[in-house]
Amino acid sequence: MEESKEKSKDEDYSHYLEADLFRVDPDIHRMIDFEVARQIQKIILIPSESICPKPVREALSSPFTNLYAEGYPPLRMSEENNEKVLLDFNYQLTHYRRYSDRRFYKGVEFADFVESLAQRRIAKCFATDKVSADKIFVNVQPLSGAAANNAVYASFIKPGDTIMGMSLSHGGHLTHGSEFNRSGKYYNVISYEVDLESGKLNYDAIKDLASQYKPKIIIAGYSAYPWSVDWEKFREIADSAGAFLFADIAHVAGMVVAGVYPNPVGFADVITFTTHKTLCGPRGAVILTTDREKANLIDEAVFPGEQGGPHIN
Repeated sequence: MEESKEKSKDEDYSHYLEADLFRVDPDIHRMIDFEVARQIQKIILIPSESICPKPVREALSSPFTNLYAEGYPPLRMSEENNEKVLLDFNYQLTHYRRYSDRRFYKGVEFADFVESLAQRRIAKCFATDKVSADKIFVNVQPLSGAAANNAVYASFIKPGDTIMGMSLSHGGHLTHGSEFNRSGKYYNVISYEVDLESGKLNYDAIKDLASQYKPKIIIAGYSAYPWSVDWEKFREIADSAGAFLFADIAHVAGMVVAGVYPNPVGFADVITFTTHKTLCGPRGAVILTTDREKANLIDEAVFPGEQGGPHIN
């Protein structure tokens, strides 16, 4: 009897890689069941959370999670706007086998497809009548919105430079200059606020503040501001102060894609957003720009500058 138990235990270990979670770790499996029930039974209105659809969760549990695909896909793929050509596997794999790419490792040929496809789809989602998808450069590697924002700072300013964003207590974000975040520790922060009577942005007051302090970067886009943003006015403010306009649309990106919120493409120098809020995607973030030179600086800041490797899902 003891020998039979021992054998059963050995068989479990030998099949560990393909085993079901409830057999390997019933405690964690039970916690997941509790969380599933909680999300079904309760509504907690947190602006940074959303519902991740089942097909997205299925993709996240794919074998791509095994990879450490440092670097970037070939530019040939990243900037290919014809999805039919991009997904011509024989054509693209022939190039992969014949020429070197921008990855640090081999074994990432299919990861290149995933990342490039994500880049092209995002460019199409945010294209406008005035800015076509082929003019939008996309980095999909940041692991979070905070990492994306910090990569933007690392790309264009140095510690001690002045940045200007909305005060945290008025609806801004930690990474827009809060003293508790490294954005508030590394840079000289000037904060603007909403008008206390209307609760809205006062563009004239923001312009006066920018003219007075001459920030290197002006951040627009918020965690808790219920009104839309006039990107053209922010562009004028940034130009008048000689500043770089940075739009953080993490909380409204899905509404921008749906066409019910103003699109900052064509106005902001750089745009960041997360993929797991109103876009209902996996946890991650994106950085957009319409300037190739800026795109190159951003790519370098994200990898190898900001983090140890991409999250290609």
